[in-house]
Formats: sequence, C-alpha cells, structure tokens
Amino acid sequence: MNRVERELSKMESLSPTSPQRSHIRNGTVVPGAGSTANFGARSERSRSAKRTPTNFAPRGVELIPQPSSMPVDPLNWSRAKKECTFASIIFGLAVICPSKTMFVTVNAVIAAELNVTYPAAAALTGVPYIFGGVAALKCHVISRFLGKRGLYLVSATTVLLAMVWNMHIVACYPAFMISRILQGLGWGTFEALVAGSISDMFFVHHRRTRMNIVNAVTILSTWGFPLLGGYLSQNSHGFRNQVMVINIMQAFSIVFLIFITPETTFDRSSAPHGPPAFSHDASSFKSFLSTLRITTPQSTTPFTLNTAMRPVRALVAPNAILTALFIAPMLGTAFGIANTVSLLFSTMPTLLFPSHLGFLFTLPLLFSLMIYSITTYISYLRSKPPNHLSESRELSTSLFGMLLGVTGLLSFGLYTVGNLLPRTVNANQTFTHVVSGADLNLNAASALFGLLVAGALVQYYSGLLRLSSTSAPASPLATELENASKIWVEFLVGIWIIGVPMWVAGSDGMLVGLKATSIALAVVSLVVGSTVAAAMWAKGSEINKIDGRVLNIPVGEVGGNAGVPMQRWKVDESFPGA
Repeated sequence: MNRVERELSKMESLSPTSPQRSHIRNGTVVPGAGSTANFGARSERSRSAKRTPTNFAPRGVELIPQPSSMPVDPLNWSRAKKECTFASIIFGLAVICPSKTMFVTVNAVIAAELNVTYPAAAALTGVPYIFGGVAALKCHVISRFLGKRGLYLVSATTVLLAMVWNMHIVACYPAFMISRILQGLGWGTFEALVAGSISDMFFVHHRRTRMNIVNAVTILSTWGFPLLGGYLSQNSHGFRNQVMVINIMQAFSIVFLIFITPETTFDRSSAPHGPPAFSHDASSFKSFLSTLRITTPQSTTPFTLNTAMRPVRALVAPNAILTALFIAPMLGTAFGIANTVSLLFSTMPTLLFPSHLGFLFTLPLLFSLMIYSITTYISYLRSKPPNHLSESRELSTSLFGMLLGVTGLLSFGLYTVGNLLPRTVNANQTFTHVVSGADLNLNAASALFGLLVAGALVQYYSGLLRLSSTSAPASPLATELENASKIWVEFLVGIWIIGVPMWVAGSDGMLVGLKATSIALAVVSLVVGSTVAAAMWAKGSEINKIDGRVLNIPVGEVGGNAGVPMQRWKVDESFPGA
C-alpha cells in the first residue's frame, strides 16, 4: 500500500503545470512567466474601495441617499407624515409667492398715493427681490447648523408682521419700502428652504415629481394672483384688500407650520445605517411632538468654517455664474414688463382699471402652466435610455424657452407701440391726429405677454435642472450650484424690475421707450444667452471640474454610496492567466 502511494505522488510531481505569471506579493517579486502583476496593490485597492451595503426599495430601486436605521430619520417617516409635511410647506410657498406680484396691477395707484414716480413704485418690488437673495444666502449657511424649522417659522412670521404693517402705511414711502424689504427677507428665506426639505424627506427617484409640483404651484401663485389682486383692488380700500387676504392665508400657514411641519434636517454622517427598527414607541404621538421642537439632536451640527463658507464659495463657481447669466435676463424682463403694464395701460387712451389689468395675466398664467407641463414631460421622456446620458437635453429646452421669450417680448413691445402710438392721417389735405388705443386688442396683448412669461419660466427651470443632470444623484455639488444660481438670479431680477420701468418711462416718451427697451432686452438676452449656452456645451466637463475645486467638495461627497471614485476596468488584472 505504501508503494502505491509513493508511485502516485511521483506521478503527480511529474505532471505538467501551467506557467505562473511573475507577480509582487507583500513587496517581494515572485519570479514567473509573463508580465508582472501587483497582487498586493490590487488587494489593497479592494480593501480601500469596499462599498457599504446598499438598501433597495420594494421594486428594486436603489435608495439614494441611504437612510439610517433611526425611525426619526425623515427618509424613514411614514408616507402620510411625509405628504402632510410636504403639503404644509407647499401651502406656505403658495402664500409667500403672491407678495412678488401683488402690486403689478396697482403700481400707478401706489405712485399717486405715495407721491413718487412710477419707477420708485416699481422699486417697492425690485428692492425686496435683491434683499431676498441676501436672505437666501444667509439661510443656506444657518440651516446647515441649526436646521430649517426655526427658519420656516421666523420667515413666515416676518412676512405676516411686515404685511400687517404694510396695510396701515399711508403716504410714507420710506416706511412702505422698509416693510417691503422685510417681506423680501421673509420670502427669500422661505423659498430657499423648500428644495432642501424635499431632499431631506424623499429619495432621489421621488424628488422629480415633488419638484414639478413645487414649480407648478410657484407659477400658479406668482402669476395667477394678479387676477385676484386686480379684482380685490377695485374698491375704496384699493391694494390693501390684497394684503388683507394674503395675511389671512398667511396666518393659517403659520398654524400649519407649527403643528404639522416637523424638522426635516437630519445629520446621517454619525447615524447608524441599516434597516430601520420601527416600533410602537417610535411612531407614538410623543415621538411626533419631539420632532416639532425648534431644533432636534439630529438637526444641529457643530460649526465648521469650511461648511459655512461653501454657499459663499458657490457664488463664484463658473457654472453658477454662467447659469445665472443664461436664465436671468429673460426672467428679469418678464418681471420687469409685468411691473410696467400699469404704466402702459392705466393712462389714456386705454385707461384700464386694476381689475382689467389683472385679466392681462390670464393667458400668461395658462401659457406658462401648459408649456411648462409639455416641456417637463418631454424632458422626462428624454431622460430615459438611450438619451439619459446626454447633457444637452436640458440646454436645448432652455434655448427653446429663450427663443419663445424673445419672440413674445418683441411681439408684445411692437404690437403695443403700434396700436397706442398716435399717428397723423392726411385726408383731403386735412391732417388729423389719430389715437387708436381704443382699438387695442387686450386678448392679443395678453397672449403675446404670455409667450414672454412662458418662455422665461421654461428657460429658468430647465437651466436650473441642467445643473443636477450633469452631476451624480444626491450630489452636494449640484445643490450648491443651484442655490448659488438662484441667489444671482434674485439679484439680477431685482435690478431688472427697477430698471425696465425706468427705461420705458424715458425722456422720449413711454411708447418710444417701450419699443427701444423691448429691442434692447431681446438683443441682450439672445447674445448673452447664446454665448453662455455655447460655452457650457463646448466646455461643460472642464467647467464642472473647476466647480469641484472652487467648492472644495471631497470626492466622497460627490456621489455614490461610499464615495469611491469610479475606475476603468483593467482586464489584465482581472484575468491573470489571460
């Protein structure tokens, strides 16, 4: 038996073996055939690139971001709690937005009551816009360390108190301006928090629908309120009726924020990850009340200078500046013309009252909602394979919006001037001065104005969506750039609201100023927009790299589960014997 075993072992030793490649193991070169492979480096890379376990939704959709195992994590809230919180925030947003356009039908009345020029009356909207941008910047810094719930309550209360004061101001322009600035600080803070709250509560695959709802509500409340505001202003109390109605709704909004809207900020960096451990105590009423505190243990984080300065650094990021230059001129023009309609149509020969001026916003509202819905649906279809990797789909939609807005701007300006500008008619050697304002078709003017507003809004939302489409899901880079772009847009739109009525009411007359302003703003929007779009299309990847360096965002925060940078698959290392 021993002899047989010895023969078998001898035969095994004589059997041919496949040549082994020379390789490096633990820093020592092991000789062999072929090229050298560093097994130690590969094993080290595999250890450093170890990914954390990934959670999936019931339908197999990867959950981004990964929720913690704590029931108080907003991502682990019940659907009813999420939807109630979302509805409360949406209602507050719908009450805040009308403050931006509630005076567009009564600017001429306010100018006469306060004994100021029309551009000074329009500045009561433009200056708060600028301060709203400042408030948004401060909000993005403070909310990182103290959460959002307190800021929601403070901003909504500030708007309510300022508007109550606004109702009782008579013939005092400085006090009126201060009250409007306080309103701007309030609406700038509130608006800046909404997108962050949605990101806190919903996974990436749920956010698109919620953001579309937010945008639709913003369009409806901002551009639809002048219809109601013009009607409410048609009595002895004038524009103060608008303010009173908004104050009543604002009071209900604050109640909802107090009792329905919990804190959504949650620091997951130190929270344990894994399946949430739901229990009866976690879903009890006592647990719900604990989330209604101004701050929670998970909503506050220690102050760090790098985190605090990130929103400020984002203001100088190339993508933030370029996006603002791309979308702000057309949006600012839309708001500027809206604050000029009272100057154009409240005097002879049209002599429209606030209620009739409000009807001019009917078609802008309908066109905006309709065209926004269509372009959003087309963008959704184009986001699916094989076009989902294209970075130009949102840029092309923005360019369509820009062309539509320029068409509406030129058509509105030239049509209005052509029908309101007096002309001299020679009939049988008798020269007659004819004013044809009575024949102006207000429906046509409203439709052309609607093209301007719809194009501006499509360009605005598509331009902002492009920032997130070029980054990884849940990437802080896209969030910072979008916030910074909105701040720049607030600044520029405020300047446009002040400037457009001033340029229209020039020394050469209102109608001549409207024609020159329409042509000039159309040229500016086309030249600046096309130049910026060409730069973003040609140098998009290079600009994105500069953004990351400017914001000083670590690789692990750019996207993915564990922050491991993607690497090219090296076939020769995967198959050593090949």
